[in-house]
Amino acid sequence: MNDLSALIEAVLFAAAQPMGVKRLADITNSKQEDVKGALSDLQGRLETSGSGLMLIVQGGEAELVTRPEMAETVRSVLKADAQGELSKPSMEALAILAYRGPMTRPEVEQIRGVQSTLILRNLMLRGLVEMGEEMRLGQPTYSVTIDFYKHLGMSKPEELPEYEALRGHSAVQQALEELEPKEDPNLTGQTI
Repeated sequence: MNDLSALIEAVLFAAAQPMGVKRLADITNSKQEDVKGALSDLQGRLETSGSGLMLIVQGGEAELVTRPEMAETVRSVLKADAQGELSKPSMEALAILAYRGPMTRPEVEQIRGVQSTLILRNLMLRGLVEMGEEMRLGQPTYSVTIDFYKHLGMSKPEELPEYEALRGHSAVQQALEELEPKEDPNLTGQTI
């Protein structure tokens, strides 16, 4: 197995959304031509291994998806996720977005301390979170929806309990500052 192919597989799985060849090249510190070759390798490996996943490459973007023949089972799992009670991790992500949003996935993960891709996806399926068009740190932002406030009987974030105190909490601010690019004092104007 090609190391770049495996790395791209992991990145696409974690991203849970389409990613462009250029972005994959940047993330993996590779040439675009090498990424294209690794995507081809990955596509072939998934086809021949009997995997429940397949790779779609179209218009310069690649995405890992489930095979169509698995759709009914996957749909039932997603339906159960969308209709069941919210888990503690989902509630944490919602609270973070309600008090501090809009935020990128890495920002939410920095505060929570754990990977949040699937949680954000499930909250989007429930209609409680939406992906915005704004990009920050090379990532799309997420925020709670109007439906979220409707479920709580509120019309704006300021109606949340202790909104001002929790929105500006120093521990949250410190965690977010750790994500900000730092300037290297030895390289004028360059970030590390």
